[in-house]
Amino acid sequence: MPVREILVLGGGIAGIASALALSKELCPIIPDVKIRVFERHEVPSTSGGAINLTPVAQRHLAHLGILDELDKMGPDGGTEVDAIEIYSIRTGRALGSVNFNDKSGHGYKGYKGRRVTRIALLLAMIATVEKATNVEIEFGKRVVGGEEKGNKVVIHFGDGSTAMGDLALGCDGVHSPTRTRIVDIGRRSEYTGISFLQTTIRTADLKSHIHFHTSALNISRYGSMLTSYCDRDLDELFVAAIIEYDEDLVKQNRLEYGQEWRAQYAIKMAFREEVRDRFSKSAFECIREIVQLPTDWFLYPVYQVPPGGKWYSDRVLLLGDAAHAMPPRDESAAYALDDAILFARTLARYPYRPPGVSFRIYESIRREPVNQAFKASTKRWDKNRDTGALKASLTEWTLPLYLRKTKDARKEAWEFDASEVPIPQISEEQLAFDWASGMDSSEFEREI
Repeated sequence: MPVREILVLGGGIAGIASALALSKELCPIIPDVKIRVFERHEVPSTSGGAINLTPVAQRHLAHLGILDELDKMGPDGGTEVDAIEIYSIRTGRALGSVNFNDKSGHGYKGYKGRRVTRIALLLAMIATVEKATNVEIEFGKRVVGGEEKGNKVVIHFGDGSTAMGDLALGCDGVHSPTRTRIVDIGRRSEYTGISFLQTTIRTADLKSHIHFHTSALNISRYGSMLTSYCDRDLDELFVAAIIEYDEDLVKQNRLEYGQEWRAQYAIKMAFREEVRDRFSKSAFECIREIVQLPTDWFLYPVYQVPPGGKWYSDRVLLLGDAAHAMPPRDESAAYALDDAILFARTLARYPYRPPGVSFRIYESIRREPVNQAFKASTKRWDKNRDTGALKASLTEWTLPLYLRKTKDARKEAWEFDASEVPIPQISEEQLAFDWASGMDSSEFEREI
């Protein structure tokens, strides 16, 4: 029997993208398939500020029908980014750029970069869901557990309700309860030691010259500051200080709903002072002005899920950050979109087999690229840690060489199209043999 009831746990980027990809791939095969998305928040979450969409992310959003909805939002649909310019905060010198244009200036396979607020992207995704007759989203559904019963999976929610399906996808982020309570019990995320202190300011509030076109990463020995427009009219500027921040301070300086106002005020002042201490001596006047503005900064600690964990059980698969959260690079949302499209296509290839077959084939395609991405991401992420003057100067001098060396790899990544990746065709006899022999995923990958 084919899968007809799919539970998607998490209504963020990974969850909604997965639901839309499954709808697109499965409807022609299983017209009555039903996909239910369960989101723990009562309303769409606004956490995360603004995110970068690379050419591959935009291509995949277009594949799922989301990009059209984002474009309909007008100025709120984000600003086009030709390049992320990189500068030295210490000297004001331009160090290079991460370009989203090909040699003709038209982007990679027609797509450039885009900076957009997370809430705008999420609303565009929800608008796309509303057009799909077989996808629905339920809010206020916090996963607290689940179990597999025969050919079904049952998920338990914090409000006492349950949901039953043929398979479930854990798309509930880096702190995924689907991972820690069902698939890979006890495997928790870990703090990277780096946090974002971020805010959004009106461009009109700045009197000084803005030294970049649309988006810039300004690096120093005390962390980096990302400055980027996030709307088409360039009225809003997203600013994020990427800094080394002690885990005890993360726990201590946590803003919470219902918190006493004096405590909140003290935390906000501590954040403001942290940013000023690190970046007030910038060579750029606009950065010096930004850190002196009476704006509220919000802490966004960055966690990761190191490679090596389980991605699936018999009827539950982890996707996105729930499976492989890593420090953000210029890819941002692209990995979650890759996951969604690749798994949907895999399941559509084997709709009449037990879900574990599709899980296993998907992992054989996806595991190694994700491991390599994690390794590269972690290496670059450590550059945001506090360092000495000599090492900081060395980083500035070698950065142009690094950008040239990795140019081809970025081009390959941004031309990637998950809708074109070959899905292995496995015979019924080979599937039966591999399943019975208990072949692990690495052996399975070599076999296919």
